[in-house]
Amino acid sequence: MSTKKSKDKKKKTTRVEVVNESLNVGVTAKPCLISLFEAREITPGGNVLGPLGGLDLTGYGEYRLTLHFAGTPGTPFSIDELFGPAGSVDQVKFSVGNGEIGPQGTLNYRARFDIFGPRNLFIQINNDGIQPCQVDGTLYAVQ
Repeated sequence: MSTKKSKDKKKKTTRVEVVNESLNVGVTAKPCLISLFEAREITPGGNVLGPLGGLDLTGYGEYRLTLHFAGTPGTPFSIDELFGPAGSVDQVKFSVGNGEIGPQGTLNYRARFDIFGPRNLFIQINNDGIQPCQVDGTLYAVQ
């Protein structure tokens, strides 16, 4: 007859020393989704400006622009950021990007960009082609 010996194994614990203070990784960002355009038609050589009344993005730090274009394939467009009092000499304009409507007659445009002036901000979409096009757009800002 065989006898089994059972051994009690003691679990060894390893001591861990904290050398850095813990980092609070809780959700602290406050996102804001702003509708800029809803199915706005842009005539050839024309533009649309949005949102109505401009934006005040003071305190926000990251910006993502999402646009959906529909129109004649190959129609070129450009995107500008304007800030300052509307119609004023002090209003400043910066180019954000450009492109062309895709071969199926649509294009989803997404870009991350910097905002140069957080108050009185407008996004302007220019139709640089000879055919009309439509645009929907949103701006995602994170505080």
